[in-house]
Amino acid sequence: MARDRVLPALVHIQPVLEVFESGERGRVAVTGSGVIFSDAGYILTNTHVVGGAQRLTCTLFNQEEVEARLVGIDPLSDLAVIKIEMGAAGSGVRHAALGDSSSLEVGQMVVAMGSPLGLARSLTLGVISSLDRYFPESVLPQGTLTGTYNTWIQTDAAINPGNSGGPLVDLDGKVIGINARAITMVGENLGFAIPINLAKEIASQLIQKGQIARSWIGVSWQQMKGFGEHFGVSEDQGALIGSVVPGSPAADAGLKAGDIVVSIGNQPVAARFEEDLPRLQKLVADLPIGGRIPFDFIRDGARTSAFMVTRERPDVSAEEFDCREWGFTVGEITEERAQALRLPERKGVIVSGVKSDSFADEGGLRRFDIITTVEGRAVDDLAGYRAIYRELVEERRAKILVQTRRGRLTTFHVLKPLYDRKPGAVAS
Repeated sequence: MARDRVLPALVHIQPVLEVFESGERGRVAVTGSGVIFSDAGYILTNTHVVGGAQRLTCTLFNQEEVEARLVGIDPLSDLAVIKIEMGAAGSGVRHAALGDSSSLEVGQMVVAMGSPLGLARSLTLGVISSLDRYFPESVLPQGTLTGTYNTWIQTDAAINPGNSGGPLVDLDGKVIGINARAITMVGENLGFAIPINLAKEIASQLIQKGQIARSWIGVSWQQMKGFGEHFGVSEDQGALIGSVVPGSPAADAGLKAGDIVVSIGNQPVAARFEEDLPRLQKLVADLPIGGRIPFDFIRDGARTSAFMVTRERPDVSAEEFDCREWGFTVGEITEERAQALRLPERKGVIVSGVKSDSFADEGGLRRFDIITTVEGRAVDDLAGYRAIYRELVEERRAKILVQTRRGRLTTFHVLKPLYDRKPGAVAS
């Protein structure tokens, strides 16, 4: 049975994560799943399960409890690899075989395995409902974009919190996806898994290098459907440029919003539908970093050729800072975070959490506010904010005026910290 081939490789993961959403640096124990895919003890799971983990404890199918180490994470695919020592795993534990997600069919029966709501070694049965779901604004809990390079396998096999990172298995007992998310608020039996072919590629690079290096050109793409007639081109070819990052390789090459790119690196580009965009984004990511890449595009009905020099994609992980004396935490605004939250620019820092009943809470700061000035001093980035914060705390400044951007609104907040009290406490 498929169950018997994969169950010995199923892992219940209990990470202790460093979190900032509560308004202070803290640790929280969560639960997730994984699958052993190598006799060396490598385990596939999700970034949102183990990213930021301070400690990783794994319970194996034989109920042996072992420690694991983090090999690497890739937020853009929400995939991660951890490793256990197989010698400490006890009897019966073995790895599962990885299948081929390119051969899947809608209607095919599958089994989702994992630890839903902490219930270890659970199985649910269903079918593949779709193979090309795309969530263009999917974000991890940390606010980082994810799912950039793949469409998702949709299944009606029940997937719940705790299933994340566990295997989606065909009836031959091969892992064909990594469970990653579910829509539970407005529907039932809407689960989604990352195709195993992408997972195999990511896992190989994480094991070899500990990280994923991708090319970047600084373009956001849109599908052609609905725009072909306006631009006077066929919707069956090309991809529409929605925006270009200033100073990026695409900007340096002369590309502009509204251009239609029809080939990159001598490979034809076609993104008629939104579901075609992940394939295009992966094509760009797989270009040689630093390579001089030819591309063709259409502007004002005329086809033009040019070259661009790719760069390595910037790190998408955002550094966080705990403002303990004032009762909140902030994070840097990365390119990915700015895109996910639709921010007009990257200047400032973002409030990642506000502690309840703190000076910041009393002053009206809210999560996702963008701090632009402190005491009239401009905040350009996290390093600049950190310097201002430390200076004012050292001075024991009793009143601090903070200016923020909240959506389209500019708001002001007065913080009144009492430094001789417990940090974060508000006077009664």
